[in-house]
Amino acid sequence: MKIRIDGDREIADEVLLQIKLWDDAIIGLKVECLLGQCADDISLFDVGTQLDGINAYKQEWEKFSPYFNTDVQIVRRDIKIYASEGLAVLHCHSKIENNLLKETIKMPWCRTTLCLKKQQGHWLVVHQHISMPVDMMTGKAIVLKDNPKLRLVV
Repeated sequence: MKIRIDGDREIADEVLLQIKLWDDAIIGLKVECLLGQCADDISLFDVGTQLDGINAYKQEWEKFSPYFNTDVQIVRRDIKIYASEGLAVLHCHSKIENNLLKETIKMPWCRTTLCLKKQQGHWLVVHQHISMPVDMMTGKAIVLKDNPKLRLVV
């Protein structure tokens, strides 16, 4: 997977490692581990909600617990990282898939942004934004298509 980096490569690598830990905590629904990777004043703008603070964030993740198990994976594409000494921003398209349901339920791609700050030597998520584009005329979600796997050249 190609990752575009604007800024310091070493810092971007640190952020990518942190995102891997972040994804692992989400997949395993290790809420306490996930919270340990967040600033106390974290904010979340999601497709269905907006919240501020670590306690509200914890309650939101506890609602999702029935939907996560060992068959879940997070898929990311079109990753770009802006990395500086104390602040990093990652944006990409992402989706959460359940391997057991992959053929029956087609999960949509979402636009994802994670903003992190370095505090006492650790990267913490301060803001998470997940959204789907909407057709303003119809009010319906615009489905972001999968990138083609093969290209036929004739």
